[in-house]
Amino acid sequence: MRYEEVNEEMVEMFLNVLEKKFPSYQYLTFKLLLDSKRRISKGKIVLASVELANEKIKFFSKDKVAVEGYDYIFIMDQKAWELSNSKDRERIISHELRHVFVDEKGACKLIGHEIEDFYAEIEANKDDPEWGRRLAILVHDVYEQEKDMKKGDEI
Repeated sequence: MRYEEVNEEMVEMFLNVLEKKFPSYQYLTFKLLLDSKRRISKGKIVLASVELANEKIKFFSKDKVAVEGYDYIFIMDQKAWELSNSKDRERIISHELRHVFVDEKGACKLIGHEIEDFYAEIEANKDDPEWGRRLAILVHDVYEQEKDMKKGDEI
């Protein structure tokens, strides 16, 4: 399976970031998933993403946590999670939560970057402005090493 449930550590960290930085979104429901396959968008590796759940996903995602289905799907690259430190994990979660938006009518939406990032994230990450690029290179390199190892096994 490409997607897996996340562990308690990730759930706890996600909820802590949500409570600390995005308290007005605590009523929203997020399905957290790990993705074991590399995703590339616009030539860059995707460390994580957040998606808006459509009506069909909401229907199929009903459970004890989200009795009406989840509002958003948060997908973390499994290698990015494994290779990142605690601070970088929080940065990824925070970044993705900045895409979440609820309009004046209460409708869930997604918003894009203000620039290549979010102004608030630039300010919050002044201590390590290259964290995302550093982690993306590391994750990419690990995927490439695995690919090369597979090729070697096939010979």
